[in-house]
Amino acid sequence: MSHFAQMSKADLVRALEKLEPVRVARDALTATVQELQRHQIELEMQNRALREAQQALEQSHHRYVDLYDFAPVAYLTLDARACIQELNLTAAAMLERERPQLLGQPFTPFVEGADSARFLQHVRHCAVEGKVGSLEVRLRLAGSRAEVRLHTAPFPSGAPQGGQVCRVALVDLTELREAQSRLELAERLASLGTLAAGVAHELNNPLAFIGQCLELARLRMGERTAGAVEKEVQELLVDAAVGTEQLRSIVRDLHTFARAEEERQERVDVREVLGRSVRMAQGEIRHRARLVRDETEVSRVLANEGRLGQVFLNLLVNAARAIPVGNASQHEIRVVIRDEPGSVVVEVRDTGQGIPPERLERIFDPFFTTRPEGQGLGLGLSISHSLVTRMGGELTVESEPGLGSLFRVRLPAAPAVSGPPAQLPSPRLPKRPTRRGRILIVDDEPKLVLTLGMLLEEEHDVTRSLKAREALECIQAGPPFDVILCDLMMPEMTGEQLFEAVSVAVPEQALRMVFMTGGAFTDGAQRFLEQVKNPRLIKPFRVDELEAVLARVMG
Repeated sequence: MSHFAQMSKADLVRALEKLEPVRVARDALTATVQELQRHQIELEMQNRALREAQQALEQSHHRYVDLYDFAPVAYLTLDARACIQELNLTAAAMLERERPQLLGQPFTPFVEGADSARFLQHVRHCAVEGKVGSLEVRLRLAGSRAEVRLHTAPFPSGAPQGGQVCRVALVDLTELREAQSRLELAERLASLGTLAAGVAHELNNPLAFIGQCLELARLRMGERTAGAVEKEVQELLVDAAVGTEQLRSIVRDLHTFARAEEERQERVDVREVLGRSVRMAQGEIRHRARLVRDETEVSRVLANEGRLGQVFLNLLVNAARAIPVGNASQHEIRVVIRDEPGSVVVEVRDTGQGIPPERLERIFDPFFTTRPEGQGLGLGLSISHSLVTRMGGELTVESEPGLGSLFRVRLPAAPAVSGPPAQLPSPRLPKRPTRRGRILIVDDEPKLVLTLGMLLEEEHDVTRSLKAREALECIQAGPPFDVILCDLMMPEMTGEQLFEAVSVAVPEQALRMVFMTGGAFTDGAQRFLEQVKNPRLIKPFRVDELEAVLARVMG
């Protein structure tokens, strides 16, 4: 029997009363332990959160440091005396020094002397007076000069004594200024190109009547009994006519290169296009090198004739300008055209100075040029590369300093045309009108109207008009004309406007109009010629070309 069984009830009650505080203390202790455990868990969670926050803060700091150091803009912190307190790696690279060497050093030695006073005053306004601003200054760097813009703002220094520092963002304007200058020059050249088209148009008018005068004089001389003097004069007239024909060829080549039909492609004979480009580039080549042409019969290519000519002209001019003037017999520009499976290859090789390897990989970049400043925009090869690519071809380069360069254009051959091969027409004289006709000449150039009328008046009845509105009245009054030779570009009323008015008033006479143009250099005139089916004569035109058109319209 247990000890508790021998105790009386009163003893048991007293024993329980003694045990009650122990039980209560034990429960309180248990609750305290549990509370401490909860606090311990909460502290561990808070500690973990603090470690994660610290880690995130360190990562953010590293990211900020990376962004600061490797930003594309140079950042500096200057004190009121313009001494460098902080700078990023971009700023150190711009100043061409190691960062530790620059800390604490004055920034003024890098500023051009003429700009130093303005620079120091600007820094004081920022660091002392708390002003935000910007300033353009010139810097002196190792072996070079740079134009920069400083964007400045005040910032607490963080020093125990307080105060402010000047935070600076330094933007290099050198390349921007160069690009801006080149773009301005490109704009001027574009304006000159438009002006040149107008000048070519104006040049064609005197060329036309000079050629007609020469032809008329030669015909008149031929009608007389030819003595020794007459023969000599006739030979001189023939020589003058040949010179006029050469000018005519040059103007036509210019017209081809200036055409606005940029995206129109057709089957093109590469040799003809290259020949035209060679004639255009002769002035550059003649005094620098011998031109050697190694050409064979090649396939046609599908291309835009004007744009392809622009590519060849750029390559020929670049080849010439890579060679110094004055020793042409010792240098050569060799042009090779050959067929390869599925393509036509044109190579332009020169014996010039060549291109250094570090520049070769950038040779097709816009505004990149190997020529001295002011001798080129650096757009020719970039544009040529773009044009060749758009025609489905490729433009590549090989070069070695001192040995010259080789530019290779590879174009896909045009698909074969189905049907029998075209036969070359047998040479024959152009058709001439078989009957006397009524011809109206409308042009605002008096001398051209006069000489053209003199050429035609022996075989036709000629009416002359210097104004399109007077010509319209003449057409409306009748009788009808067999041919209306009409200039396209006239001041008060253009050839297009006259055509529209005639189409409404006397539609059948509109079909008799032949447009004479020295070059439709406006977009509207070009679109008009593309839309109408009427014949046209490109000034200056030969007499046989005129007679052939008259025969076709009068037939």
